[in-house]
Amino acid sequence: MGSQRIGIAINTQHVHAEDQELYQGVRSYSKEHPGLECALAPFAAEELKAATGSAPPFDGVLAQATPELVKLATKVGVPVVDVWRDSLVSVPINCVFPDFAAAGRMVAQHLVSRGFERFGYIVNRGLPSQAEMCDGTLIGGESNGFAGVINGQGFACSQLLAPRVVDANVRVWKRWSEMVRGWLAQQPKPIGLFVPSDWLCRYTADVAGDLGYKVPHDVGLVCAENEPNLCMLTTPSLTAIDLGYRRVGYEAAAMLHRLMNDRTSQRAREILHIEPRALHPRRSTDATSVRDPLVAGAMRYILEHAHERIGVKDVAFQAASTRRTLERRFRKVLDRSVMQEITRCRLERLKRRLSENDTPIKTLVRDSGFNNVRVLYETFVREEGLSPSAYRAKRRTGL
Repeated sequence: MGSQRIGIAINTQHVHAEDQELYQGVRSYSKEHPGLECALAPFAAEELKAATGSAPPFDGVLAQATPELVKLATKVGVPVVDVWRDSLVSVPINCVFPDFAAAGRMVAQHLVSRGFERFGYIVNRGLPSQAEMCDGTLIGGESNGFAGVINGQGFACSQLLAPRVVDANVRVWKRWSEMVRGWLAQQPKPIGLFVPSDWLCRYTADVAGDLGYKVPHDVGLVCAENEPNLCMLTTPSLTAIDLGYRRVGYEAAAMLHRLMNDRTSQRAREILHIEPRALHPRRSTDATSVRDPLVAGAMRYILEHAHERIGVKDVAFQAASTRRTLERRFRKVLDRSVMQEITRCRLERLKRRLSENDTPIKTLVRDSGFNNVRVLYETFVREEGLSPSAYRAKRRTGL
């Protein structure tokens, strides 16, 4: 078989993390399959239109699809795989998307594990991806994401619907700003909030600070795009879901490759959902919301000092409690021991640093709270099921 050409109609010229990861995933697949050529095609629809009456410029198109692109590709017999859940395409085509509902469930479980008992979410109207993450009933589907888990645990879940584009113009922006400020002021505290858009989540954190609320102790925040500039480079850093767009790109390229080689398979529509890669805990949820003041105070101390070589005796001393009383209250409230909580916080910090920089693991031990490299490795393998270096490699490849 001769070479085949895939047109990649995604926003690779933007700095959005998901677009870059999509492209990386497609390229990873193409490198494994000699003879498969990938070409950036931001104006694929125009190229297909110009090819009327001649050979199409692509054998297949992987796209953040638009109705025009799908119509033109269908006309010339070129298969399309869509990777954009929020597209306006109404005709059934093959798709590969993140499992947004699974991401929402992951966020809910994270916030519940932090001890929050009040919850809410903020979504942009008209974006099915966000609706599926938070509450599928917003688009006539099932509530099997964030709200489904929260309600299933017996908790209520507030909602705020933002415009599809909050910064369309100054009037829309001012109205949105007043809306989120008023809504947040009315919510009971502490509250765990899921705001899928990193942009809206960052702004919500700023509003919370303006209102005098502390993130994460009064407002715990999680977003779902994991944009580095919004999540990690400002204070507080935002806990985020990595939706696995690199794997989406890889699997979309594989699906398109099959369609290009077997056109009859296009008759049966296929929608593939990719599990989210991971939840990255950061400062915006580095707190445990519990009603027991003794446990809450101890938790704050652990969160702030777990990277130091503290023990249960140190925590009990700072909480002005006996070790026995503190252990009993921890078991009752959190269903884990004080030492287990110290270890959990150390591992969360270590996993974050493994994912976000290339510092040698032997160096990380100095600021991890573990006594030595051996203890670090043994604890990590026991709790995570793989070594720190394997965890770092897995997070970096994304496949």
